[in-house]
Amino acid sequence: MPDIAVLGVTGQGTNDGSGQWMREGLRPLPDGLAHERMGDMSEPGSSSIACVGGTSMDRRVQTSGPLRPGTSNPVVSVLKPGGVSRNVAEALARLGCDVALFSVVGEDEAGRMLLGGLDDAGVDVAGVTRSARHPTGAYTAVLGPSGRLEFGLADMEIFEEADATWAEGLAPALSDRGIWFVDANLPAATLSALVASKPAGTTVLADPVSVAKSERLRPVLSEVDVLFPDRHEAGALSRLPAVTSEDQVAGAAGRILKMGSGAVVVTLGAEGVFVADEDRCEAVPAIAPHGPLSDVTGAGDALVAGYIFGLSRKRSGPLQLGLAAASLALERGGNLSMLSADRVIERAREDRADQLRRSP
Repeated sequence: MPDIAVLGVTGQGTNDGSGQWMREGLRPLPDGLAHERMGDMSEPGSSSIACVGGTSMDRRVQTSGPLRPGTSNPVVSVLKPGGVSRNVAEALARLGCDVALFSVVGEDEAGRMLLGGLDDAGVDVAGVTRSARHPTGAYTAVLGPSGRLEFGLADMEIFEEADATWAEGLAPALSDRGIWFVDANLPAATLSALVASKPAGTTVLADPVSVAKSERLRPVLSEVDVLFPDRHEAGALSRLPAVTSEDQVAGAAGRILKMGSGAVVVTLGAEGVFVADEDRCEAVPAIAPHGPLSDVTGAGDALVAGYIFGLSRKRSGPLQLGLAAASLALERGGNLSMLSADRVIERAREDRADQLRRSP
């Protein structure tokens, strides 16, 4: 198979809106982590992965017309498994990775369904705690007619049980896994305890989950190798009042790098992503789905999983593999069970071929 490289808009970028991309003082990344280098696509080995964070039952509610406050709105409702770390873990298992989930679910039917589905997908769930005090987490996504998220409602009180003591107890099981993905459904103290226990050489990737929860990652950004915020979360972490234009996104990413993160991949929906690390700042376009957009939920988690898949298999171009996975998830209504390594690699290959045909 041909090599995969990022094909995007490259430039000097900005920081803090000054027009100059500042590299001084940034943390060097592990070799090959965020750079989309051309290289051998063979698989000399793979790393095992731990996903630590949210598991929930998600209800997707889509309106047939514009939302009208204060009255009943006709909708179509679908219930499915969710939670950022759960979604990423399932997607990684579908891609053939060795992955374990560490989370908390209730002693209820929802918890049993979630664990059964993960086990069927090939995820190691031995590290998932069962709670008798709280029900399994629940999330409701309200989508407009186009499939875009209007707002979300999260009942995640159960994750207060995932405290620092819980995190410390995971250390032996986590120590054998070279790639960790964490999400900010976990309390700040738990995230701090986790990264304090990581062995040398561990690669840590993180998702802020929401604007409100993004603050939980601020104290541990210096231990995060790759952060995956959306533009709103990037604005909250960087404390910039508005993050809409490309320059503003670059400014937010630059501030987050200065706070210690090794690399930042800002997800921009249909526009693709904006990636920044120690020596680059560039917009990378999305890979268009081969069909109409029906549901954007799950696409961001698929992007993260595709990226981690590339890292774990030591493939060049992990970001392009992430964009390919997101493209596939979009055309399947967020159904992660349809992902496979062959489909993701083929979609990335097709996109690269299209880019090359369009280049002068």
